[in-house]
Amino acid sequence: MLTSHIRYLQSRLAALGHYAGPLDGQRGPLTDAAIRKVLPLLGQPLPPGWQGWTPRRQATAALQALARAEGLNPGPIDGWWGPQTDYTVTAMMTRAETGRLPDWRDIRPGTANPHGWPRESEVSAFYGPHGTPEGRRPPLVKVPSPWTFRIAWNLAQPRSFLWAHEKTAASLTRILARIHQHYGEARLRELRLDIFSGDYDPRLMRGSQTKWSMHAWGIAYDFDDTENRLNWGADRARLAHPEYRPFWEIWEAEGWVSLGRTRNYDWMHVQAARPD
Repeated sequence: MLTSHIRYLQSRLAALGHYAGPLDGQRGPLTDAAIRKVLPLLGQPLPPGWQGWTPRRQATAALQALARAEGLNPGPIDGWWGPQTDYTVTAMMTRAETGRLPDWRDIRPGTANPHGWPRESEVSAFYGPHGTPEGRRPPLVKVPSPWTFRIAWNLAQPRSFLWAHEKTAASLTRILARIHQHYGEARLRELRLDIFSGDYDPRLMRGSQTKWSMHAWGIAYDFDDTENRLNWGADRARLAHPEYRPFWEIWEAEGWVSLGRTRNYDWMHVQAARPD
């Protein structure tokens, strides 16, 4: 939690009539007392025992409750400052200052394409035939991962590799190495970037009767689908948060495309093909 967060909280407490001290971004007896008084008045359910939390944790809970009251989703009101709380409080402060929430169109995804990945309509000409449920497979390579993935539908099941089309395997190897170097093991797990939701899958695109998914060529990956639903926009998708920007920029430097960062849906997904 930053000084700016405390200053914002003090201003909100003052507006609610529970704080008359300076807006100095410093927690002191006046600020802490106002937080304890206002927390049960914000109309949000609080966990049992919150009165025994440290003043810092109560301050975090107050910001979480304020965000929840404004229709934002900071996660549970638990007093812990994690990535979702950080993003949501920042969004709440941005709306207070500018009158609007951060917009996904503020994102400027990279446009590099050093490997000449094709457009979706040209995928077959570039990569060859897609796989089929009957058994035909594109030329796939097992690319080892520098960190261990957990399977989204069974978090107890580890995965140490990703399937990749042979034309994308070298690029994927570099990407995984750079992501691992940037975040490190502990941070990858904290951000749920170790949760794997899909690679090669010989199926049609969701909602289509004729168009094959990019997964059918082994040129697409999904991550943490429970926190990044297909139709969720940047206001809900976890992978739209600022701490994931380096993750996407590493993919984009190799020419891969995030549908979230280009079209604001399917934030779980990245592919080695340019949308038509």
